[in-house]
Amino acid sequence: MTMKHIRWIAFALITLLFIPMSVDAASYPTPVKVKLLPTATFLATVNGNYQLIDLKTKQTIPFTNPIAFSQTNGAVVATINGVSYTSTSGFLLDEVTRNDQHDVTIGSIQQANGTSAPVKYRGSFEITPGATAPNLFNTLDIEDYLKGVVPGEMPSSWHKEALKAQAVAARSYAYAQLKNTSFLQMTVASQVYGGKSKEQATSTAAVNETAGVYATYQNEPISAYFHSSSGGNTENSENVWSSIVPYIRSVSDPYDRHASNLHYGWNAKVAVNTVSSKFKLTNEQVVSLRVTQKTNAGSVQQMEATVYNSATGQKRIVQARPSFVSSADAFRSFFGVSLKSIAFDVKGNANIKIKRADGSEQAVDHIAGYTLQTNSGQTTIAIGNASIRTENETIYYPTAPTEFTFTGNGWGHRLGMSQWGARSMAEKGFTYDQILKYYYKGIEVKKIK
Repeated sequence: MTMKHIRWIAFALITLLFIPMSVDAASYPTPVKVKLLPTATFLATVNGNYQLIDLKTKQTIPFTNPIAFSQTNGAVVATINGVSYTSTSGFLLDEVTRNDQHDVTIGSIQQANGTSAPVKYRGSFEITPGATAPNLFNTLDIEDYLKGVVPGEMPSSWHKEALKAQAVAARSYAYAQLKNTSFLQMTVASQVYGGKSKEQATSTAAVNETAGVYATYQNEPISAYFHSSSGGNTENSENVWSSIVPYIRSVSDPYDRHASNLHYGWNAKVAVNTVSSKFKLTNEQVVSLRVTQKTNAGSVQQMEATVYNSATGQKRIVQARPSFVSSADAFRSFFGVSLKSIAFDVKGNANIKIKRADGSEQAVDHIAGYTLQTNSGQTTIAIGNASIRTENETIYYPTAPTEFTFTGNGWGHRLGMSQWGARSMAEKGFTYDQILKYYYKGIEVKKIK
């Protein structure tokens, strides 16, 4: 071989090293992009055929496990065996060829309980600059995504037809959401996604057996909202949020009352001072809180508070919506305590039966500001604790409540499919498509190629 040939080969090798590489991930038939929540610095341990690409230079970077990712001065830093590579655009950890055995373990993903833990994921990854720490996006096929979603949304021990209904609902929901956003969240903000680490054989079978099947309305996959427990009825979309969705209609849901469903008769307590602060009161206090409007399905639509100013003796009525609560569903978080659903009632702890001047008796939820007559015939304005003489003793009773108790049924927004209802229907012999058609009105359940 001549020196000329050797020089040409060397030049060709050098040139190949600097040819920009494709930044496309492996070919996923229906790609889904999910934003993961790692800690500020995290490790990636690769299992399978992957390449690491600088998104700015498009150059591949040779690597061994693990790769440490962090951020400095607005740029992502990838550290491999003590050597750091910095990119202002970030990096692509690209699955070269799609393979069921491939995965990447992210060493510290933030968990719902505030801790972090290693999680194994399928697919490819983009690590891009964030506000103060790297963003991490996982791209994979929708079927592989669902394998990490279904067991996070429904117990994998439940009946297969319920799991299949959940798989189709989750597939449809993800597809519909990605028409309006470039990525999904790994939390309940989209759907709970636990990656390959979360996968279970039963839920994976449900995903595989419904592969490519969607719930559709007018030939388009629907936003298949689902929730844990309807409390006996599902709801019309506009009675929970704002817009009318034709396939999200209220249905009676006797199936939801499964023997193991504990989301009936729940209660939550909240202090009056907390409620008063939510209504932005300073020199006044809430002395009464009432539900004034419900739907036929039992969802709270409006509430009012009676507000009392002890200095002036004045009372006024405050409506919760729309000044303080933007939608009916917002009642679940407005009062400073988490309410499982908006199918609830509320009661204060100062309820009492009084005898009025005309001799009639009336049950009231407070007597703050009322004019009371003492045994001696004198009158006084009720404030603080009232001294009440019984046959045997004198007791002191609050004239206004110190706390409110909410009691209700169901868990979640009550829209679309009840997961507990789906379980009961499956156990009673209904198929997954029958379950879906019960909870979503006017839909078709079919495969989309």
